[in-house]
Amino acid sequence: MLKSLYIRNFRGIKEAEIEELTDVNIFIGRNGVGKSSILEAIYLASSWAEPMDPMRGVAKADYIISRRGRGDWDAYKEVIWYAKDVEKNIEIELKFVSSKELRLKIFYEMLSIFMLRSPTWLEISEDIIPETSRTLYYSFEKNILWDPEIRNYNTGVSPEVVREKIFERFREEIEFLRNTVFLDDKISVEDFEKKIWMKIFSEKLEKTITDLVKEEYEPNIKNIIFRSAKFESNETDLFISLTSSDKTIEIDALGDGVKKAIIYASAASLVDNTIVLIEDPEVHQHPNGIAALMRFILKRSRERRLQLFITTHSVELINIVKKICEDLGLRLRIFFVEKDYSTDTVDVRVLESIDVEVLQKIGIDPRLLYLL
Repeated sequence: MLKSLYIRNFRGIKEAEIEELTDVNIFIGRNGVGKSSILEAIYLASSWAEPMDPMRGVAKADYIISRRGRGDWDAYKEVIWYAKDVEKNIEIELKFVSSKELRLKIFYEMLSIFMLRSPTWLEISEDIIPETSRTLYYSFEKNILWDPEIRNYNTGVSPEVVREKIFERFREEIEFLRNTVFLDDKISVEDFEKKIWMKIFSEKLEKTITDLVKEEYEPNIKNIIFRSAKFESNETDLFISLTSSDKTIEIDALGDGVKKAIIYASAASLVDNTIVLIEDPEVHQHPNGIAALMRFILKRSRERRLQLFITTHSVELINIVKKICEDLGLRLRIFFVEKDYSTDTVDVRVLESIDVEVLQKIGIDPRLLYLL
């Protein structure tokens, strides 16, 4: 589990440090202060351990670019550098409860030298390679070392030896990062059907998803199945469909709220001992829908040792998650994110549970703390 996070020169964040991370971490604050960038930084850091996003079938670096708008990594990569200043390295440091630390960097100059799906490099400490006094960087994807001083990967140090020592030291942390999941509104139904739902069926988890849908969204459904459909073009395809005693509804015809609940709940059911990043889960959801979806995800979090990072603009979601965490014995921390626009330094401070309650009792929305 992550204990703290440091970000430098990434997106609109010149510098940010987040400490006291716990089981469930909620980030609130006004638009544009860096809440989504915090999730993206963790996601991009995870690409060092696993470059590909298994839910979407694309490189995580590509998705970091495309989810905000247009293009891919090769064409638009400079947009993730703070102020597009590619002369400065992006830095993401992860500290774990094990007291171990991964210090990752992205060097713009190296992107044209190495054709990598993950741009992140691990800074190698002296206890891993005591035979050299130079700071070297390691690509897990390609099993290569880079020496920025001589601008060369012929470092005189064996990458195989370094890889073995990294595994000895960081095996659990690598496994924890590898399967990081990013849940946002950009997951397509087609990707969900092909890359997520087939695994749900193979692991016989469809009943738990059906129960969630019956609880709040479609009380009359009996099953969620794959159903074939034929089009005017004479092509036949398979669709996820909800069945009841008198009708079958294809997932494409469902409302955005129930569709999102099915996708998010399914993705959270397939991973274990890793990070789940959730961007604004309240979007398209009635408060009862938020409660049902978050109860499902938080239960999976406890059962499967998931660490959750959630951004939100919803006070209702904060109160719902707080109550569920209390019931389940999960630790919750709420972080207020604000930016000093004169320096673009992002300040992330912990709001204790009592602070949130007091603010609401005196009629102050905790999302509006920046006005105080």
